[in-house]
Amino acid sequence: MADQETITVSEYIAEQERLEKEARELFPKKFDICSNSMGYIRQPVYSCLTCNPNPSEEAGFCYSCSISCHGEHNLVELFTKRHFRCDCGTKKFRETKCKLDPKPEGSVNELNVYNHNYLGRFCWCDIQYDPTKEESTMLQCVVCEDWFHDTCIGITPHGDDFDDFICRTCTRAHPFLRKYAQHPLFMIGLSEKGSASKSVVMVDCSKKTSKDSKGKEIDKKDEKNEEIKEQEVDVVSIEMTTTASVTTTATTTTATATVISDLSEQTQELQTVSHVKRSLETTVEDAAEEHDAGSSSSQNKRIKMEAGTCKLENQPEDAYSDQEMNLFATEGWRELLCQCVACMAMYTKGNVQFILGEEPVYEDEEDDDAETSILESGMKKLNEMDRVKMMDGMLAYSKMRDEIRSFLMPFSEQGKTVTADDIQAFFTAKMERRSSQGSKPNFF
Repeated sequence: MADQETITVSEYIAEQERLEKEARELFPKKFDICSNSMGYIRQPVYSCLTCNPNPSEEAGFCYSCSISCHGEHNLVELFTKRHFRCDCGTKKFRETKCKLDPKPEGSVNELNVYNHNYLGRFCWCDIQYDPTKEESTMLQCVVCEDWFHDTCIGITPHGDDFDDFICRTCTRAHPFLRKYAQHPLFMIGLSEKGSASKSVVMVDCSKKTSKDSKGKEIDKKDEKNEEIKEQEVDVVSIEMTTTASVTTTATTTTATATVISDLSEQTQELQTVSHVKRSLETTVEDAAEEHDAGSSSSQNKRIKMEAGTCKLENQPEDAYSDQEMNLFATEGWRELLCQCVACMAMYTKGNVQFILGEEPVYEDEEDDDAETSILESGMKKLNEMDRVKMMDGMLAYSKMRDEIRSFLMPFSEQGKTVTADDIQAFFTAKMERRSSQGSKPNFF
């Protein structure tokens, strides 16, 4: 008896309260609806190493099924996966049946795509993930959604300096991403091809400089100012050219009027001068209208050209084509991506059309009862019951409390330890008595 582990009632209550608090933190959302009926959506996904330990058995399931159907299994949290439908209860699981949404026998989600994450392995190193031993920080690629150790990535910026990570595997598979890489919204992690795939240099494009026409280095802000000044000079040149044209026309017309006035009578001269004046006014108006029309036409042409221009073609050539490239993107980088017809077709062909915008993630509803204890939840349910049933329940609870107290009293008086066998014997006797009473009313 001395070697038997004992626990006091107060210790037991304290342990239950600790477990309740831990459960509230781990499972703050409701877990009573399987997401399978919602189809292929982006959602938090879990994998079960107990049910699918082999490469041919990769499968995943939703948050609710991770608790309701696999709560006692060895699970791996994969976080968000796009275009995924819950596998729980499908052909992927031979033994485990879905308790929330029974599926037809032999059903399978043919459009689900799996990788080594579903077997508990991550990163290029393909190491089995162990949360008790893992010390590295892991980053999820926004394209392939695999997770990578910062030590395997190599050099990484501070976590607050970027919003999204794109791994070198994806920049290799989708070369168009590399062409946008030199924009100030990106930082580039470079590594030599064929090496240990460790980044050896970091390029912060937001701090890159360029040279002006005199060879002087200017930053991006100064470069933008230079472009604005050049545009202003062009506008002034156009206005000066137009003014000169109008002045020349006016001079020529006046000279013609002078010749006519020398060859005609005074009356004819006056008529000619009047005619020349009207011609001059018409000429000036025509020139102004022509200038305005030209400007409008030029502007419309520029707008049309901008609408039809491919942003990707206007990007600089890949300056690091001989190196592997990880990308660290800051907010707004998706807006840089071209959406012309050709680029949209390229995204669809590469199955990366999702890259154009933030994707909505399905989340289970918050559990309003998550912050309440079992006692508080029980009292809430009791108050929601029919009054007659509530009174019957209270009487049954009162009788049970008195009988348990009477059962435990001798142990307290004699200083004896209550064992699991004692508790089992107590409830077995009560169940036998209840069975012998048949349909007779019995509160306990």
